[in-house]
Amino acid sequence: MKTDKLRRLTAASLVLAFTLPQAAQAAAPASVGDMADEIIPMEGMRKLIADNMQGSLQNSAQLTLVTEADVTPCVELIADFKARFKRDKGFRLSMNDVLILAVSRALLKHPRMNATLADDIITRHGEVHMGVAVALPEGLMVPVLHNAHEMSLLQIAKAARELAGRARDGRLSPDDMSGGTFTITNMAHSVVDFFTPILKPGETGILGVGRVVEKPVVREGAIVARSMMGLSLTFDHRVEDGAPAAEFLKTVTEYLANPALLLF
Repeated sequence: MKTDKLRRLTAASLVLAFTLPQAAQAAAPASVGDMADEIIPMEGMRKLIADNMQGSLQNSAQLTLVTEADVTPCVELIADFKARFKRDKGFRLSMNDVLILAVSRALLKHPRMNATLADDIITRHGEVHMGVAVALPEGLMVPVLHNAHEMSLLQIAKAARELAGRARDGRLSPDDMSGGTFTITNMAHSVVDFFTPILKPGETGILGVGRVVEKPVVREGAIVARSMMGLSLTFDHRVEDGAPAAEFLKTVTEYLANPALLLF
């Protein structure tokens, strides 16, 4: 009997715990400061981003392919650099730097993805000018790392870091924001594995990068822990078809799984 009574009291307490605060809040006099709506005009950078993204979706046929890349060797490479050059800030290396190098090399092998479309004319570019999305409090900016295909890994690391710094300080020039042929947008520092990036208007492809997660993977019949990264490739189906786009994505994953291939 005591046990049943205790259970009833516990259940009643739970009900009260969920209902009383709401009732009390509803009964309490509302504070004008707490209840007032915040009115934010759609203007400036937010307006520009909104117009560009809406125009991109309306004026292109966007399709997204997703896959996972084994980036264990890249994680080991970056850790090795940090250990060897921890006192030299000029040798800082990030996963995004490796991605820029891998994507740049893959675009040279798949030039149909390194293309822009304007006035019903497709231009396949011989040079890779990599847009690198930078998140700012006001919104997202995409400065361009020009001639990324000609740079070494350390040159990319230095140039990308300087470019991101100028973006955050508001020191980007018009040249820094123009001429992109492909874009990388990275959400690896969040809890996101896959997402659907929106094309920068005119460009054929954009690669969305998710977080790195250690997962059990079957390799040669054994279950081992590997660092896996989600990749989401959005492309304009008017310019490129699914099979070639998938081949480009495959090349990117092969470079990330075997970064030594980037030396050749």
